[in-house]
Amino acid sequence: MLSFTSSDPVLAAGFAWAKDMALSYARHGEDPVGLWYDAALPGREAFCIRDASHQRAGAAVLGLQGHTYNIFRKFAESIHGDRDYCMFWEIDKYDRPAPVDYASDRDFWYNLPANFDLIQACRAEALWTGDRRYLEEPCFKQLAALSFGEYIARWDRDGDGIPDHLPSDGRRGIASYNEAGKSPRVAGDMPGAMFAAYRAAGLKEEARKLQQNYLNEWYDAKRGRFYGARDRRGRFVEKYCREGNFLPIYFGLLDGTPHLRGALEEVRSHGPANVEAKTYFPQLYYGRGFEADGLRELRELCNPRLKRREYPEVSFAIAGALVNQYLGLTVPEPGLLQTLSGVPEGDSATAEGVPVLGTEVSPRQEGQRGTALKLEGGQAVRWRACFPGEYGTIHCNGESRPALHARDAAGRRVSFIELDLPAGEEMMVRV
Repeated sequence: MLSFTSSDPVLAAGFAWAKDMALSYARHGEDPVGLWYDAALPGREAFCIRDASHQRAGAAVLGLQGHTYNIFRKFAESIHGDRDYCMFWEIDKYDRPAPVDYASDRDFWYNLPANFDLIQACRAEALWTGDRRYLEEPCFKQLAALSFGEYIARWDRDGDGIPDHLPSDGRRGIASYNEAGKSPRVAGDMPGAMFAAYRAAGLKEEARKLQQNYLNEWYDAKRGRFYGARDRRGRFVEKYCREGNFLPIYFGLLDGTPHLRGALEEVRSHGPANVEAKTYFPQLYYGRGFEADGLRELRELCNPRLKRREYPEVSFAIAGALVNQYLGLTVPEPGLLQTLSGVPEGDSATAEGVPVLGTEVSPRQEGQRGTALKLEGGQAVRWRACFPGEYGTIHCNGESRPALHARDAAGRRVSFIELDLPAGEEMMVRV
């Protein structure tokens, strides 16, 4: 079972609360729907696509991979032509579309970025767990095929390749995850989610074209910022559009581009509008040059006085961010563990029993200059140990090795080595 310790008492206490709270939302087969966890408004006893796609990271580090698989499979199996290739937006513990959001196949709540969000989440889960069912089972293959094909064809009414909303759609085809007010025709989180899904499916050329279109058409050069939405007439909206502005960054649409920093600065100037949005912000800032902001947001999520703290996404987001962003443990490629510390210099943090790639690992970060990783069992795994900055050599268990170099999403230099991590041993890497 996952444990976490930190020299930062706010994070240590936050993790302890988040672990207990998140696990209290998990159900282990006693309901008709099978394994599941709450991923919707408290009291709904249900899970919706947006929340579940985001909560998967926290669920993964807490050992709830089986629950996530069942949730994602239920969604994927529900895609159907009678619903214009939408899925059930929200499924309850009775294994039915939640009545609060669903009246019939012609009358139900649906946010259009959901198909693509789920596709990228399935790929992220497949990478973390090594579970090939996400790549091989017919329901997940069908989800991708229909979403990239019939779904776009049905919902793209202006021929630009991006699904859009018309007033006649009502609640069945909302353009954005921003549900405040009337739906725009399209919002920035749609191309963001599509970009992430194209990349997850290996459709590199489609992803490149979509990114180029966004950079060319959605950028307001006069004001030096991105538009967040188009109105019902197709005109760009000048006001800040919340999810339409920050989710393209979250989905990686601006990574490696010269506009990333300015877009993040604008998001920072507005901040999150509610606690659901706030749960994205640590992931938004870490690895993109705004680590101090990521830490601030993470510590605020851990604050016992946070309003609506009981929302399931909060506890899951804390657990996921502490492992993936703060300790910097990720799986960027199949079978490859990567570490890149988000722990400030002078602080330290350790997690033990992190379930990943069918085994468990225990990472320890000593500020920005020292990383230890122990593989608890199983076969050796490949480990890419990364450090911010440019170094000529990196020391592994006291032995010097030449460093390799790359750039992160913000264009900053990163130094790394790759090595085989043997089972049952801890290796220490330093710069």
